[in-house]
Amino acid sequence: MARKPKTAEPSLRDKLSAHFLEAFEADFAAHGADVIEALRNKSPDKYADIAARLIAATEPPSDGFESAQTMQEIGLRLLKSVGCPEGVATDDMIARAVELNDQFVADLTQVAQGH
Repeated sequence: MARKPKTAEPSLRDKLSAHFLEAFEADFAAHGADVIEALRNKSPDKYADIAARLIAATEPPSDGFESAQTMQEIGLRLLKSVGCPEGVATDDMIARAVELNDQFVADLTQVAQGH
């Protein structure tokens, strides 16, 4: 059975999402502040939950270990995480931090394996 060639047309899901977001944006522009106030008055717990979620969603991603490309970057970030000022860490300090982290991970692995 021959497949239909794919078209560049958006999927039904994409179309519905776009239409919903357009309608939501228009509704919010017309009634947003009133609805927010009504929600705050009627259900302060939901209001606080939504506020917390929105704040979390808008926070910039952390510059944590997941974006480190090398072990040296990990060592430097480890040192910074315990208060080592920017530009103070030497290559020896970074290498030692990596060694200590490797040992820590090995020890945790043993604990996880019941040793």
